[in-house]
Amino acid sequence: MDLRAEDGAPVTAASLAEVLRFQERADIATMSRYEQRYGLVAEGRLTGWEDAPRAGAISAEEFERVWLDARRTLGTTAPPPDMDR
Repeated sequence: MDLRAEDGAPVTAASLAEVLRFQERADIATMSRYEQRYGLVAEGRLTGWEDAPRAGAISAEEFERVWLDARRTLGTTAPPPDMDR
């Protein structure tokens, strides 16, 4: 999940578990729709995030709240076709 620094609006909210499942089961069009909606899962090690404004540890409850809000904002209430396979 990535939030825009200026206003905290979600930019991405991709799930590695979902991406792996779709790579195994879905066609390229379905993966493309997923990536357009939720973004990409970062590959490799993320560095430098610790120095970003507002970066820091949050509770599991806070993470879940922000995650659900990001998914809702990015459109999880109406998943693209074929994403439930």
